[in-house]
Amino acid sequence: MKQWNMRRTVSSLAAAAMLTLIAGGSGFAADPPAGFPKEKVTIEIWWHEFGPFTSYMKELIEAYKKVRPNVTVNPVVTSSGDINQKLTVALATGTGPDIMDQDASFYELYYAKGVLEPLNLEVFGAKSYEELAARYTPGGIAAGTFGGKVYALPYQGNSMSLFINNKAFAAAGLDPVKDAPKTWDDMKALGPKLKKVQGNRTVQKAFDFPYHSPRWEMQCFQPLVEQFGGKILSDDGKTAYLNSPEAVKALTLWRDVTKVTGDPKTTMNTPSNPNQDFIDGRGAMWITGPWATPQIQESAIKNDFTVVPLPQVNPAKPHTIVYGWMWGVNKAKPAAQKVVAWDFVKFMLNKPEEWLAKAAFVQPLKGVSETKVAKGFPFFDVHMKDVATATWYIRSEFTNEIGQAAGRAIERTIYDGVDPKVSLDQAQAEVDKVLKK
Repeated sequence: MKQWNMRRTVSSLAAAAMLTLIAGGSGFAADPPAGFPKEKVTIEIWWHEFGPFTSYMKELIEAYKKVRPNVTVNPVVTSSGDINQKLTVALATGTGPDIMDQDASFYELYYAKGVLEPLNLEVFGAKSYEELAARYTPGGIAAGTFGGKVYALPYQGNSMSLFINNKAFAAAGLDPVKDAPKTWDDMKALGPKLKKVQGNRTVQKAFDFPYHSPRWEMQCFQPLVEQFGGKILSDDGKTAYLNSPEAVKALTLWRDVTKVTGDPKTTMNTPSNPNQDFIDGRGAMWITGPWATPQIQESAIKNDFTVVPLPQVNPAKPHTIVYGWMWGVNKAKPAAQKVVAWDFVKFMLNKPEEWLAKAAFVQPLKGVSETKVAKGFPFFDVHMKDVATATWYIRSEFTNEIGQAAGRAIERTIYDGVDPKVSLDQAQAEVDKVLKK
């Protein structure tokens, strides 16, 4: 594996893409689809805050005005930690946005509540949902497909890989490629070499698991459970296994790794800025997705970082995780607004190279890996290697409740010293009550 050329950045890739946000690009028709209103119309779109994402979305809105001058798109931006609650409340009352941005794992809940509008095939120039699905990688739109119809489309699908601060490794006499941890035992061995404490204060963590949101905690806990041979949820979504022997081993490993590498009480990470500790140099290693790349390149670290595959219990049988975010349309809106909403979704997703170049988001479309931008993106091959051995983040009507219960279990063990089995037994009891309703 080679380290990234410091002269190449995501910003330069955006320029290299040579793409402009105008009508007539591949896949987007200049003429409005059938049912598109001629009068002035306003739609509202909600999305979760992430700097490069928000900047690109504002570009897209301005570009859309040039091809659909009778449409006004009003944005509402909120944190990833708040968007589910706000959407759930709004959609339950028949209000909310025309277009919703949400983690793929929550669409099963929205479908069950009957708040999603099926994708408008005519807008997308497809004769069937099967034809549309064929444009994506296998399983790429599975999280938004119910009863044979597509209700949501992804704008990103993320790996969770290990980012390394090259300078922190060099200061410890380590090479970020040769000495990168392949196993969690390797990670524990690196802890004393990379963790720095001054008095009672940790000034550099070797590594820390996330604690800023239950969502992120599950993104790391689920692959650990699967690395031990277990699973979080049954295939039919009716049974949870939060206190299985494999889950107990996973939380025990989490605790043991944390003892020698981390300091959970010392963090500036938040749902809106989940990579802050790594960006500020407070962590030598951190697990995150490709979308973090532009933030890191704009920080003091710049391009002095390396990305390696997620550490494993057994590298011969790797298990990783993939998660994504999708656009859906609100069923409660008037018919004309729903046509406009799907038309704007199509416009937004029309140029996957731009999404990668400007927001570092990978659309699960066929051929994206072969594009010029993908081939020049930092450590793209590593991210795709982790995706190749990944299981999707759990999807259930009760994803939020399961994630919350698992997060509380993790924090009881890490912050309060509760035995992993005892803590997970409590989480299992909490989830059982929800699943049996």
